[in-house]
Amino acid sequence: MNLIKLSKIWLLLVGIALAFSALYLYYTLYPGKVSPEAFKYFTPAEIDKSREYHRTSRLIYISSFLSTSLFLLWFTLGSGAIKLSRFTEKISSGRYYISAVLFFIFFWLMLNALSLPFALYSHIIDVKWGFSIQNMTSWWQDYLKSSLLEIAISGASTLLFFYAINRWRNWWWVAAWIFLSIMLFVQNLIWPYLIAPLFNKFTPVEDPSILQMVEDISKNAGIHIDNVQVMDASRRTTQANAYFYGIGKNNKIVLYDTLLKKYPQDEIKAVIAHEAAHWKENHVLKSLLLGSVSIFIALFLLHQLLKTTITWPYGKNLPIAALAVVYLFAFLISFDASPLQNYISRQMERQADILSVSYLHDKNSAIKLQVDLSKKDLLDVDPPSFIEWFSYTHPSTLHRIQTIQAAKILSQK
Repeated sequence: MNLIKLSKIWLLLVGIALAFSALYLYYTLYPGKVSPEAFKYFTPAEIDKSREYHRTSRLIYISSFLSTSLFLLWFTLGSGAIKLSRFTEKISSGRYYISAVLFFIFFWLMLNALSLPFALYSHIIDVKWGFSIQNMTSWWQDYLKSSLLEIAISGASTLLFFYAINRWRNWWWVAAWIFLSIMLFVQNLIWPYLIAPLFNKFTPVEDPSILQMVEDISKNAGIHIDNVQVMDASRRTTQANAYFYGIGKNNKIVLYDTLLKKYPQDEIKAVIAHEAAHWKENHVLKSLLLGSVSIFIALFLLHQLLKTTITWPYGKNLPIAALAVVYLFAFLISFDASPLQNYISRQMERQADILSVSYLHDKNSAIKLQVDLSKKDLLDVDPPSFIEWFSYTHPSTLHRIQTIQAAKILSQK
């Protein structure tokens, strides 16, 4: 007995995923030539080194995706999901929601057992290249904390999903969209206070020179930046980064301590200007609104698939094995929609790069920052066009430099 009937939508989702996977693998193995412009900033040895690192990282990523996809297809299209649901129904004595939770736990363990070797190997690669300084004990502690959070949140979501779909068979997806959209905003509000501190320590910036930079950028950007923190990233990594987070009064800029330790003052100021641009343009709020729209579309498609491809007698509860269908759909749609999601992200980053130049009144420090980041963090300065289009949340280094060079410097007031 099969759980689902194949439909055009399933064939389309799988076909797009296979096409993207094949192209991703091809351009990972055969990335092509680097633009001559890249050699203005980087030596051939630096470019070759970064390409070697990214070749390995990309192979790990696509191998993990393909292995999980094949398992989900086999488990869902074959008899695996039905057999597991019968087993959980038996040990739960037919109690529907207990069986659903047990199904989720066993299924979650299978998926994590499959992805764990890839996550572990990725960590080993980062250690080898000098990016991660975590020992295995620390890595396992982080992994277990993340797993416990995931299983708790996903387990609760599983119960809510089955409750909603059995109570409101035709409109559950609308209720789910409203709930998930609210949770998207709630998560954004509570993450800095409840979740992030489980993994890192955050302290207010106290360095007078950094505070002066923040004041200068605030004035130039026409905003009041009053929340800049330092994160102890050096506990785990040698790589530098920063990010903007929050909405409204919850806004804050977080700087990695590795950035403050390893980069000169003018480049740190360029980072602050970039994050201030995200603040000025409300990019987090815009991302959350777009995320809500994406959830609406995805849930509507999932509703149509469940309604048309699962044998589900009216008046009865949704088969528990359908949870595997939900995971398969979510996994494929997330992968297939990556180019659109990443395109939007790159446009926001491009806007932030342009605005940062006007806040700095200087292009050189912004270009220096991109060059130094690429050299120290082994960024692929000129990846294959498909790889950038498909998987890059930020423009490539070369494209960022070109954007900064073309940006206009506004006159100082």
